[in-house]
Amino acid sequence: LLTVCAAALVLPLSFAGAIIALPSMRNEFNAPPGAFNWVVNAFMLSFGSCLLTAGSLADRWGRKRIFSYGMGLFSLSSLLIGFSPDLSTINVFRGVQGIAAAAALSGGSAALAQEFEGQRRTQAFSMLGTTFGIGLAFGPLVSGLMLQFFGWRSIFLSGTVIGILVLV
Repeated sequence: LLTVCAAALVLPLSFAGAIIALPSMRNEFNAPPGAFNWVVNAFMLSFGSCLLTAGSLADRWGRKRIFSYGMGLFSLSSLLIGFSPDLSTINVFRGVQGIAAAAALSGGSAALAQEFEGQRRTQAFSMLGTTFGIGLAFGPLVSGLMLQFFGWRSIFLSGTVIGILVLV
């Protein structure tokens, strides 16, 4: 439960962090303004369109396996975004990151449903929802602090660190 909740904390942080990072990214990369929309849209489109498929894969190949693969790919794509040399590369890896986030959330949610019954399942999903909400609520604040002190790349690299901790 704590592992899945930790993942649910970092996923919305990744979404909110990208929005906070956009002005700094615009200063670094010389690209048309519309290209920066894909930093957010690539993640959201791939995440939203892959949630159901990831859930089916979790049922077929194992919930914990899909969760682990999702978090591993999320961590790797976060690392690659943090060291990307240009906006096009960032946008591609943001799409990959969205797919990975869908796998992690679907696999983790399915694992919780499998592990808990009755009132305990309700409590587990309440914790999951609360943690996700905390990530959405405090994501902009945490991202703004990281941006101010460490630069925009730190926002994405933090996803790598938290993702590895979740895997461990």
